[in-house]
Amino acid sequence: MTTLTNKISCVVEAHNLVGEGPLWHPESECVFWTDINGFKIWRYSPATGETAAWSFSEPVCSLSLTTDPERLLVALGSAVIIWRPETDERRPFARPEPNIPANRMNDGATDPSGYFWVGSMANNVGQNGEDVHAGGFTGSLFRVAPDGSVTVWDDGFGITNTLEWSPDRKTFYCGCSVKNVIYAYDFDEATHSIRNRRVFFEGAERGLPDGSAMDADGWLWNCRFFGKCILGVSPAGVIERVIEMPVSNITNCVFGGKDLKTLYVTTASMNSSGEPLAGSLFAVEMETGGLVGSRFLVS
Repeated sequence: MTTLTNKISCVVEAHNLVGEGPLWHPESECVFWTDINGFKIWRYSPATGETAAWSFSEPVCSLSLTTDPERLLVALGSAVIIWRPETDERRPFARPEPNIPANRMNDGATDPSGYFWVGSMANNVGQNGEDVHAGGFTGSLFRVAPDGSVTVWDDGFGITNTLEWSPDRKTFYCGCSVKNVIYAYDFDEATHSIRNRRVFFEGAERGLPDGSAMDADGWLWNCRFFGKCILGVSPAGVIERVIEMPVSNITNCVFGGKDLKTLYVTTASMNSSGEPLAGSLFAVEMETGGLVGSRFLVS
């Protein structure tokens, strides 16, 4: 395994409890991301250095672009909403798991055909954002259609993380942090469906798998919670590269910038000590660029 020497910068000392869900917004040339336990969405402009934040009444877990650049899809702990940042308009859209109140949503992303996929997990966030004990394998993988209908495609997850598609749109990746595994599935873009789950990689010793980003060459860049690094996994499922990070709890990442060669990385300050930059947003300069984010179909 090769240790890379990429330039790494701390761009926002956000002190997030659990920073997550980074999203590059091409029209505004900004990064949006969430603080799950802080009940917030953040925005950062690389051009000006300006930041903004919006508060919510529950965990904010993941984000997606939509076909309307002025609106984002937001997975809250209990529901999926459509949100307009400039006016802060929030419109209810879907409830993937209304009958299991002890669960919450987690990582989510839109597939190349415009459908949103999101995973659930046992809720580990208290009423005031504190970390609470939650266990078991009660999480499921959902697909949210443009009409708001929801279907379940897999289950038995402890913490559902990493939702990515290969550049050729034929493979979908999703993992379970608790089991320390990332799976690959066959993806059918025409039917918005997955099948044939198999292990892509598992058992990596550096922490546990959290969110990931896919580059244009088909490499999966997997953030490692408790692992202080990002692993570069080849299309064959082999861990060949590692980016060492300055804090321990690396949560998620997204390619951004005009050339999509800046990897924006979220981190968590919760369950860390002696790391003043924990919970910050970082930027890592990459040699290979990423993919343009898919957009959820809205009317």
